[in-house]
Amino acid sequence: MKKTNFKNISKMIIFATFLCSCGSNSPSQAKLDSVTGFNYADGILSYSEVEGATGYEVTLKHKDEVVFSDTVNATSIDIDSLDLGGTINLSIKAVADGAASDVSTYSFVVYKVFDEVLIEAEDNLYNFGTGKEQSNFRNNSLAHNGAYVGGLDDAGHGIYINYLCPVAGEFDFQSCYCFHKTTNMNQAHHDVFVNGVKQTQFIYTEDTGWGGATFTPALSNTKITLVKGWNTICVMKNGDSSDNWGDFAEIDYVKIIGNGIEYNPDDLDSFGERPATYKLEAEMGSPRKKQENGLYMCKNPCIADANCSNGFIMGGVEAKYDGVEWHFDSPVKARYEIQIAYASGIFDGSSKARPTFIVTQETVALNKNVDFNDLEQKQMKALDYTGWNTPRLAAEKITLELDQGDNFIYCLKLDGSGFFQIDYCNLTFLSEIA
Repeated sequence: MKKTNFKNISKMIIFATFLCSCGSNSPSQAKLDSVTGFNYADGILSYSEVEGATGYEVTLKHKDEVVFSDTVNATSIDIDSLDLGGTINLSIKAVADGAASDVSTYSFVVYKVFDEVLIEAEDNLYNFGTGKEQSNFRNNSLAHNGAYVGGLDDAGHGIYINYLCPVAGEFDFQSCYCFHKTTNMNQAHHDVFVNGVKQTQFIYTEDTGWGGATFTPALSNTKITLVKGWNTICVMKNGDSSDNWGDFAEIDYVKIIGNGIEYNPDDLDSFGERPATYKLEAEMGSPRKKQENGLYMCKNPCIADANCSNGFIMGGVEAKYDGVEWHFDSPVKARYEIQIAYASGIFDGSSKARPTFIVTQETVALNKNVDFNDLEQKQMKALDYTGWNTPRLAAEKITLELDQGDNFIYCLKLDGSGFFQIDYCNLTFLSEIA
């Protein structure tokens, strides 16, 4: 039987005890006091100093996303300089060489102030070429952000804005415009529709000259009422033959003057990061018409009618290729659902309408060699008669696939089916395409 060497065992126990003793006093295992005394005020986050700490490991999260992470020496952080908003969750621990505290947490709200909101006209002309090709943004280094919108010559031409308003109320609203009195037309003006209802009007009186080498715009002021959440704001020319059409004006930008109320941006989460539905007004698209020598854009075919959305309905969709083109900028590649608000009347020899939708990534050139029948089509089932100028939202919905960025959406008559009018189409986001 082998003898046990108790002497060696004793030495091993003593050595192990020495190692454990060293480990328990190791700097890597030392503890600092936890960080306390949190306060957030006037854009500054502060906390109490921890004795022995040489720094503080800080992580800030917003909705589980890390928005700031660093080791700092000070006991305060300038949150305003980080341009954050909403409910912020802080995780922090004090550190020193080989020592650290437990992690402390603290939540606080960074409020935003509803102040001036400047909206560029050129960024909100969803339908480039409204009515005619030159109704679009024009580059000019003297304009705000280097561009403005011109060519707003006929009823229905203008800008169409989707705006997420943080609070409800009445607000001052400004249009930065250029105008030059060169005709015997009546006073230049743009009507303002909010959520499909006419609220007010911009009157343009100052003769600034057109946008060009001497770009010197003026401001026109009015008021609008907005709801909390998504609002559609349409600023458009609405002159017609009853007032000699009204003179012309161009738009650099519009501005909403907020009321200074503080709000938590997270309170707007329920409204979504984009409108649930985009409303494509017919008058804000580019009308299409067929002539014997090919296709061309109709000039001002929309009919003013107070019973219709935005006060207009597009008529004259009677021959092959008649309809409207919308230029839509999709934030992502996605599936959308489109639903038409239409009107159609019955007459001797009439038949029910069957609108067709087509999506392309480039506008279809206007020449006699174009044939939309060569493109992928989504045709609706026959629509019931409604009577002229009495629009109804069709029950049927058509699914379209749009690329990220520029898309051209066409609603046309492409066969021998019946005549119809177009009030608007609802374009609803369904799902992103990977």
